[in-house]
Amino acid sequence: MVSIQDYVSGNGRYDNKKFTIDSGESVTLHFKDSGVDTATDKFYNLQSEATKISISVNKIATITKINNFTLSSPRTLGTANDNTLKRGIQLPKMTVRADLDTTNFEIFALG
Repeated sequence: MVSIQDYVSGNGRYDNKKFTIDSGESVTLHFKDSGVDTATDKFYNLQSEATKISISVNKIATITKINNFTLSSPRTLGTANDNTLKRGIQLPKMTVRADLDTTNFEIFALG
C-alpha cells in the first residue's frame, strides 16, 4: 500500500474520492477543473493536471479514456494492489469503467 507521504509534492493540492458504480458504467475524473460531483463526473479541483494518481478497486475495472482520447485497448486495473501512475504524467482528466460487476473505487490524486 502506498502512503500519502509518497505522493505529497507538486503544487500541494490533492483529494481522495470514493464511489461505487455498476457494471458497464463509467465515471470521468476531472483532476484540474472544479465542479459539482455527479454519478458520472467527479471533480478534484487540483487547479493543475494530476501528476500522481493511486487507484484502488475491489473488482476488475479499466481506464477507458485519458483526456478526450479513447484508448484502443482499455487499461485493466488490478485488485491485488493499488494501481499507481506517478512518473511523467500530467492528466487533466480520465475515465474509468466497472467491467464485470458493481465496483468500489478509491482514487487519490495529487496536482
